[in-house]
Amino acid sequence: QTSAIMSESEHYLQQLESAILHAATTGSQESSHRLDVERCQSTDGLAGACLELLRRRGWGAISVVETNTTSVAQCDAVAFYALTTLQRSPLLSCLPSTTAPPTDIFSTLRNQLRHLLLTTVSHLPNLHSMPNFVATKIGVLLALLVREEYPIDWVCPWRDVLAALNLSNDSNIALGKMASMGMYLSFLDAICDEIVYPAADDTEGNHKVNNNQRERIRREQVKDALRGFPIFPNILINGPSEPSVPLEHTDAANIVGWLLNVLTVTASQENTSDEVLIIAVRAAATLKRYLSWIDLRLAMNQNLVQILLVGLGGASSGVGDGDDISEEPTQRTLLAVECAYCLGEIVDRGMDEQKKLALLAELNIFGTLCHLARLEVGSGAPVDSRHHKVAGKLDLITMDATHIEAVAAAAELINTAGLALIQGWELDPTSQPTNMQMEQCLELVLVCLAYDSIDVSGAVVDLISRILVSLEKKEEYWNFLNATSSSNGDDTICNKIMSRILLILHMRMKYPTDFQFDYEDEEEAEEEIYRTHLRKLYQKIVRLRPQMVLPFIGQCLSSLPQPLSSSPTSDLEASLRLVYHYGEGRRPAPGAKTALKDAPFREMVMALHRSDVSSHPHREILLLYYDLSVRYSGILKETPELLTVMLASISGNRGLQHPHTRVRCRCCYLLLRLVKLVGANAMRPHVEVVVDGCQRLLFPPTTQSGILTIPPNEALYLFEATGILLGNTGLDTAVQVRCATAVLTPHIRSIEQTLQSPDLTRDVEAYGEQLSMSISAIAQLSKGWQKHPPPEVQTVLAAAVDVCRNVLLALPSSPLVRNRTAVLLQRMILCLGEGILPPLPSFFGPLLSYCTLEDDVLDVSQLINQLCIKFKDKAAPSVDSAILPFLQKVLAIQLTETTVTSGSSDMNGGGTNGISPPPHLITEQLSIRKQAFATLQHIVVHNVSAVLYSETNVASLGDVLQLMNDGATTVPDPLMNKTCTQFFCELIKQWGYDSGSDQQNPVPPTHVTNAFFDFVYGVFVPDMIRCILDTTFNVKDAHKSRVLAEYSRALWVLKQSRRGNAEFHSRVVELLVLGGNYAGGRKGSPAIANGFQSVACGKDIGLILKAWKEELKQQ
Repeated sequence: QTSAIMSESEHYLQQLESAILHAATTGSQESSHRLDVERCQSTDGLAGACLELLRRRGWGAISVVETNTTSVAQCDAVAFYALTTLQRSPLLSCLPSTTAPPTDIFSTLRNQLRHLLLTTVSHLPNLHSMPNFVATKIGVLLALLVREEYPIDWVCPWRDVLAALNLSNDSNIALGKMASMGMYLSFLDAICDEIVYPAADDTEGNHKVNNNQRERIRREQVKDALRGFPIFPNILINGPSEPSVPLEHTDAANIVGWLLNVLTVTASQENTSDEVLIIAVRAAATLKRYLSWIDLRLAMNQNLVQILLVGLGGASSGVGDGDDISEEPTQRTLLAVECAYCLGEIVDRGMDEQKKLALLAELNIFGTLCHLARLEVGSGAPVDSRHHKVAGKLDLITMDATHIEAVAAAAELINTAGLALIQGWELDPTSQPTNMQMEQCLELVLVCLAYDSIDVSGAVVDLISRILVSLEKKEEYWNFLNATSSSNGDDTICNKIMSRILLILHMRMKYPTDFQFDYEDEEEAEEEIYRTHLRKLYQKIVRLRPQMVLPFIGQCLSSLPQPLSSSPTSDLEASLRLVYHYGEGRRPAPGAKTALKDAPFREMVMALHRSDVSSHPHREILLLYYDLSVRYSGILKETPELLTVMLASISGNRGLQHPHTRVRCRCCYLLLRLVKLVGANAMRPHVEVVVDGCQRLLFPPTTQSGILTIPPNEALYLFEATGILLGNTGLDTAVQVRCATAVLTPHIRSIEQTLQSPDLTRDVEAYGEQLSMSISAIAQLSKGWQKHPPPEVQTVLAAAVDVCRNVLLALPSSPLVRNRTAVLLQRMILCLGEGILPPLPSFFGPLLSYCTLEDDVLDVSQLINQLCIKFKDKAAPSVDSAILPFLQKVLAIQLTETTVTSGSSDMNGGGTNGISPPPHLITEQLSIRKQAFATLQHIVVHNVSAVLYSETNVASLGDVLQLMNDGATTVPDPLMNKTCTQFFCELIKQWGYDSGSDQQNPVPPTHVTNAFFDFVYGVFVPDMIRCILDTTFNVKDAHKSRVLAEYSRALWVLKQSRRGNAEFHSRVVELLVLGGNYAGGRKGSPAIANGFQSVACGKDIGLILKAWKEELKQQ
């Protein structure tokens, strides 16, 4: 029987092995799925079988013998699958003891796994031949075993792993044990990955979620045990406690000590091989991960800090043999980088400012870096003896003298330590040691800012920004920093610092000579982002010291070679940037106007206009000059001769006619900005010339060779500029008509030709985009006639509107055409006035027939609202046929299978299944329905309510009232509640008075008013009372109080309506207040009823409702 069981087990293992190999070699998804199913169905997650598979391949044996039936690759595939399955098995998932098998099989399997792994790495003859992914997986499994068993079931895993790797008594890393050390480092890294910084893992779904709390407790217990704190099984102690083990005897101290030993041996050897340095780099990288959470006394160990500083100064030179620049960093450089990161982790530890100052003084980072960089700071200060212990060099000045990676890491360290230092120094600026550190930090950060690499210079931008803030708020502290220096007049310490920063910023703003201004290129985009940060620093200096910046700008401009058209691009661009961004830093806002009040600055700008800078061959110089001119357009407005020159340049072959597309496109926008800023009076003499130039660019002659074109979206700026020039500069009506016709005629002809294309309906997306741009062009052109255009101009625009209607009728399925048409109609409401009303119904039909998107609803809603606001009751004939289809589309776009509120009406006749949608869908649905509420509210408020009982819509009046009642009482948005309540209030006011009163609208037919007031008394009033008396309605909430006030006003208007006080008393006071005849049915006292009868205004009704709520609350 035993033999049969063994035979069956052997057969199962063979099948499992075959399935693993088949899945690995063929990549079969089906085979992988079957293996996953098998693992999930197994009680131990195939852990026992995987252990046996590993044993069959020699794992755990004293001597590993490769079998004759499998290859090395097959062994690796099977081993890796087995290790991965063990990693995912329940025995390493922190399951509570109650879920484990009764015989404690998991504990036995974990012991077997631990023994197998340690025995394998201990007796493997060639550990370095093990693939890295397998070695990493072993480290992960050992770390998971630590999480499960340390420190109770596995007392000292670090010692056991070191012993297995034969590293226990090894103090020399150059004796051929690189593979063993690498595996131990993998184990230490896995401890951080699985215990200290666990990554989110959703591979096991619910299993992970269910055990998340247990895993968190175990991780915290392991960290506490490492630091010497007592732990208790399954309990996480919160609050302060004392370590039960001396610091030097903790396991964390042993780990850090081993890593320190590796780094010490490396630092003590001058001719260390790259193989040994690779281990040292890995050790430093691993140490960095432990320094953020171990006891600070361990991180501050003098030997450790000294070794890190020595490693930081050991970076290799960036110049190789024959003065060739070595681009690839050496292992020494990588070690310096990791040492810098380690020091940064120590500095970044959380603590109060005083302790941080003490920490920085103990680390002596700034003094050591000044020593390594050969920087002389504080000539009268004593020399720190610790500097003599740190050999090496870290050149922060000469480019490529030290590998850039090490310099960048040092800059990041300076930035981190400097931010910590300045925070504490501002609290106590009188300490001489802290002042010395501050001087060293300032020198280091300025040297790094000036370094010719964005990786180095950009790393200290945050610290420079913080220093500028400190200079602004703590100026007296900075002047005290170096009180021994002589400072006369304006030459203070703060001014010297800012002057030096300003000089560096100007130098670093210059682009490299090979810069192509291709912002789609990743490297050049980084350069641009870096310079954006520099410009922000410059703006801060301008805000703090404008009187210092102005002479500097003048010096920079005067030092440029003359004429400016031949100046080097990088030098000229940097100087123009100083002028351009000067206005951004000036205060008070707007900075450009304030800057022009400075006479020297004004003269600089005028000198630039009189120069030949617009003839510079580089396009970016040209565009920067135009940007500068637009920003400081006040000078052009006051100086007509300069404006003439500027317009000639931007309209000619140096602007709109430039051969480069980017220049042409940008100049379209800048010309529009210039036209708006200088105003109609200044532009009047140039209207015909500019309009003709725009027209030639928009509609170039077909016979012209080498036609320069601009994208349609950029051409919109020219259409708008043309409209403003024609409509706002006081031209004669005949000139306006002639120019507008000249611009629109070829444009409309182009639209008509496009509409004749046989492919129009086959390619809706392409033609829709093209025609939508044409419609937008007409809308942009019309912006020049927003106020009372001449009738002759209105005739021209009306003809263009007719053409746009043809576009909409031809392509109503294009979302872009629908959107641009709605925008055009809103523009024409201002331009054509009541002349737009007759053709509107022909637009609403196609707009609503394809209204399938939320954007469509918004466009139609805004159009109807604007018509109601502008034309009041005169808009009724135009919008009458659109109201009901619009409301139907609003409800149809919402999700039909869910419902937002109970009792909501569906004007399509469709039903709902009563399933509440998720919150994000509720928000989307409400945003759509909000358009219906707002539109109906506009219709009533602006006296267009006749459309509600027109022949077209009267049959749906009940649905409309129910929709607004739902909005007032059940929609979870108080703003919508107020909007819908206001709808009823205004409608009661309009329909509740005799036709002979002062009301602007006639009273609807009697059957309509009777039905309306029956709805108000029977549905709206009781539903609102139920809503307000509900405990969830908080009258102290600002939004809810507005709802209450609006409802109180509605009740007052209802009480004063022609229906009479008697009906109000019987249907509200007696039936609802005293009778409680509404949903909820909570009656009011006679005092409340008397209060409703004796009120004198709407506010009194609000007070009665509040008293009713309070009365019910007390009951």
